[in-house]
Amino acid sequence: MRINGSAVGYPRLVSRARVFGAVLAGAFLITGCGMVTVVSEEAVSDYALCIDKREAGGVAPEVAALDCMDVTTIGTTDKA
Repeated sequence: MRINGSAVGYPRLVSRARVFGAVLAGAFLITGCGMVTVVSEEAVSDYALCIDKREAGGVAPEVAALDCMDVTTIGTTDKA
């Protein structure tokens, strides 16, 4: 017994809608419409970088913070 696959008749409108949907989804993915972009706007300060480097070198966090205040001129006042 032979089964003929063309015996099942789908309406042409359904077939065209499926193809159109697949093409539309592909176009959105190619252009990037389905993508989520995460942007980090956090800038690391010189003070934080200084502390991180000192701590990586084995300096205690409190000592590193005090040393970096002098390096980055935090805590100094301008005298006119």
